[in-house]
Amino acid sequence: MTPTDDAIVFRGLHKTFGRGNERVKVLDGVDLSVQRGQFVTVIGPSGCGKTTLLRLAAGLVEPDAGSVSLFGASVADATAEKRIGFVPQAPALLPWRTVLDNVLLPLQVNRKVPSSKAAPDAVELLTALGLGDALQRRPRELSGGMQQRVAIARAFVFDPPVLLMDEPFAAVDELTRESLRHSLLTIWQASGKTVLFVTHSVTEAVALSDVVVVMSANTHGIQRVIPIDLPRPRDDLVETTPEFLALERELRLELRKGSK
Repeated sequence: MTPTDDAIVFRGLHKTFGRGNERVKVLDGVDLSVQRGQFVTVIGPSGCGKTTLLRLAAGLVEPDAGSVSLFGASVADATAEKRIGFVPQAPALLPWRTVLDNVLLPLQVNRKVPSSKAAPDAVELLTALGLGDALQRRPRELSGGMQQRVAIARAFVFDPPVLLMDEPFAAVDELTRESLRHSLLTIWQASGKTVLFVTHSVTEAVALSDVVVVMSANTHGIQRVIPIDLPRPRDDLVETTPEFLALERELRLELRKGSK
């Protein structure tokens, strides 16, 4: 495989759902490249194709036309090599397993990971996410925010170079959401992973990202790509700076433009 600076490449993507007169066009000729180590957020109105783009990268759906590659390889090869981690909107934890056992699950089904490395890494991740005292709890004993932290740890623990995150904080309150994004930012900044993240939150997009991709439901494609030129590492105080507020305003105006 030839080395490339691009971790994820979408080329000429077309995707339609339904049949006959009920066919709905979702993506129409989408081109996008995500560089290694970037945190790229996709934002836009409902129905613009954000989640479809993510699912195409995960290999959960197939394009009608065009291609998706990860590190120059096919999605199927990247999946087989365990190069993709996926965090869905709902945590999808197994209720009979403890917090630690839920996080260890991907390692237990991935024979390429040494068993001696698995548990210490999982405990370290959970501790970094504020769950060091909850290792033996069951999901029913956790708040929604705590469950989502477990889902994030599960995605990070087998060390995939690419993380795909589909509105992972959508179901929690705003204060919990703020805490979760700062936890994610902290562990991501230390990881060097490539992240493709979907959200409806303007603040979240600016706080987390190197690049924000604005999608349009009118054109079924990318409306604009906005670089987020804020220094890293970032903490929660970045959201109070004039530079942050200016980028928020620019992004909000862009979203309004696409909704007309």
